[in-house]
Amino acid sequence: MLVNVNFQVDGPVFSGDIPKVMQGIINRGLLDLGTIEGSNHVKDQLYPGHGRITGNLRNHVGANLVKDNQVVVDAGESRFGANIEYARKVEQRYGMFQNSYNRINNNPRMYQEYIGDALVEAFQ
Repeated sequence: MLVNVNFQVDGPVFSGDIPKVMQGIINRGLLDLGTIEGSNHVKDQLYPGHGRITGNLRNHVGANLVKDNQVVVDAGESRFGANIEYARKVEQRYGMFQNSYNRINNNPRMYQEYIGDALVEAFQ
């Protein structure tokens, strides 16, 4: 007796231009990584007595996809055209952007997690 088993895969990943779809998935994962682990981590380090006076800098920190495979976390330049003018001084004193960069850069599993999550969602 012979049994045939067939599998068929459907979904947005398999319709259209696969490289373009995959690039979109990677970009989406990187943007999530930059937002959640990058900009949110920078914001968490800005609190009264530690770089936060009015909250203006904190409100300008964000992540932005600037091109394929590149997300920038900054104090407004990629979204508003310029960083908050005193962001550099606060960074020199507290190093919140560098801390967030080091945290992500020293933990490659974060890339796998966020890009992997975006990939799983694309198959649903």
